[in-house]
Amino acid sequence: MRGRYKKWAKPYLDDHPDLVLVSLDPSSPFFQVDSLALEIGAGKGDFVLQMAKKYPNTHFLALERDLSVCGIMAKKIEEAEVPNIRVMNADFDRIHDSFQGLRFQTIYLNFSDPWPKKRHEKRRLTTSDRLTKMAKLLVPNGEIRVKTDNDILYAFTLEQKTDPSLTMVTNDANYVFDEATDAMSEYERNFRSQGKSIHRIVYRKIQ
Repeated sequence: MRGRYKKWAKPYLDDHPDLVLVSLDPSSPFFQVDSLALEIGAGKGDFVLQMAKKYPNTHFLALERDLSVCGIMAKKIEEAEVPNIRVMNADFDRIHDSFQGLRFQTIYLNFSDPWPKKRHEKRRLTTSDRLTKMAKLLVPNGEIRVKTDNDILYAFTLEQKTDPSLTMVTNDANYVFDEATDAMSEYERNFRSQGKSIHRIVYRKIQ
C-alpha cells in the first residue's frame, strides 16, 4: 500500500518506541506469549486492530513498508489503546532473517500488491520462495492466510509450489466473510461494497 507522503510520520514513529519496533528482539517480553501472529503489509491497520481486539491473548506484529502509511497505522493503534500490537516500518524480504527466533500461529497476507505485469511477478508476496520463508516461521499447524480481490494474484498463488511442510486447506474463489473469526481491511470493505469477489487461500504447516 502506498499513500501520500506524511512529513509527520517518521517523527511520530520515532516518538513511540513502545509501539513501534526498529529491530526484532525475540527475547522481548512482548514475544513471550503462547500465541503470536504476523501481518505482512498491514496498511492503515484496520485488520490488525480488529483482530487484536477479538484475540486479546494473541500478540500481533504488523509490518508495513510504506513509512507514511505505517505512521497512519501506528497513530490509529496508539489512539485505540490496544496493547497487543507492535508495528514495524519494514519490508519482509529485508528483515525475514531476524525473525528466526520467533514462531507464529498465523501469518496474514491481506490484499497484497498484485504486481499484475508479468515482468513484475517475482515481486509478489506469494512466490514459492517467500511462502517457503514464511512456512519456516510457523509453529506446527500454523497457517498462512491469503486474501485478495485480484484474479491474477489468486491464480498465480495457486500455481506456486509450496514448501513440503505446507498443505493447502482452503481455496475459496468467493470467500464468504466469517465475522466470528476474521476481520476486514479498508480494502476488503471497499471491494465488497463494489460487489467484487474476495479470494481466500489458507495453507497449514503439517507436523
